[in-house]
Amino acid sequence: MSKKNWRKYALGLVTATSAIVLAACGGGGEETSGNEDTGAGGNGNGEVLEVGIDPNYTEFVEEIAPAFEEETGVSIEITEGDMFDTLEALPLDGPSGLAPDVFIAPYDRVGGLGQQGHLTPVTLPEDGRYDETDVQQVTVNNEQFAYPFVIESLVMYTNNELINEIPETFEDLEALAQDDQFAFDNEEGTNVGFLANWVDFYNSYGLVAGFGGYVFGEDGTDTSDVGLNTPEAIEGIEYATTWFQDVWPEGMLDVTSSGDFINQSFTSGDTAAIIGGPWEVEEYRNSDLDFTVSAIPTLPNGEEYAPFAGGKAWAISSYTENVEVAEQWLEYVTNEVNQTL
Repeated sequence: MSKKNWRKYALGLVTATSAIVLAACGGGGEETSGNEDTGAGGNGNGEVLEVGIDPNYTEFVEEIAPAFEEETGVSIEITEGDMFDTLEALPLDGPSGLAPDVFIAPYDRVGGLGQQGHLTPVTLPEDGRYDETDVQQVTVNNEQFAYPFVIESLVMYTNNELINEIPETFEDLEALAQDDQFAFDNEEGTNVGFLANWVDFYNSYGLVAGFGGYVFGEDGTDTSDVGLNTPEAIEGIEYATTWFQDVWPEGMLDVTSSGDFINQSFTSGDTAAIIGGPWEVEEYRNSDLDFTVSAIPTLPNGEEYAPFAGGKAWAISSYTENVEVAEQWLEYVTNEVNQTL
């Protein structure tokens, strides 16, 4: 998976309890089946809707597309490609008729693309599937430009062939760092039993926040109150420093290569536990790893790791000639049943 897939801005604090948490259903709407009437009335008249997706979502779309096609008479044509490449090409591909009709975009790109005129404004359904935070993610100047789809955050990956029990606390991770089977051969006295890319702020913020640090005050809204130099934040940084100074190889301090080092060490079977994101799953599956995804262990102060959250939404190209069908697809792909497959 490209490193671009973890270039995302802070969207809020969550405790990572699963690899991918689908957008909130809220419980307020009546449950619908995956092939419930989408409002198209089955009169697609042979139309084709081009759906541009990252290969990670192909299986999901292939699973739900037949019911949509049967109900609407519209054919779904899947175009696979890197999500960021699709978005970056949209200003040129759209006017040329080469862009897909609908596609997935990260929340931090929705606003800009919408304001630049590349996305079709939408009206989100008020059936309980979205809460206020979901709506805010796709709203700019009171206009909605996409349907929220997923929330992503950091999790723990463990190699089942190397350890029998999932670490529940950072004390458990510290114990791994004392296990000689995870000694790093190239640097005496270092250990790779547990690794985390803490030179990348997206990854290290969960540690800092868990100790009580923060970026901006008042739930991230007060930019005049920066909480990265508070005693609590410093305590978190000092804890990370002990890993860099006393446990990990020197290369873990290299901001350009530490992430690659972690992935290589984990996929090669040298590391038992790491902190990573759901965008890593495909690489680990392709490596034939027997791994488990779980919540990040409790910090030494007894608090939960509190990482940033990112996410993605379904959007409609402003250049499509199939706006009505595209809106039906967005409502269908994000209904409760499809969101909880």
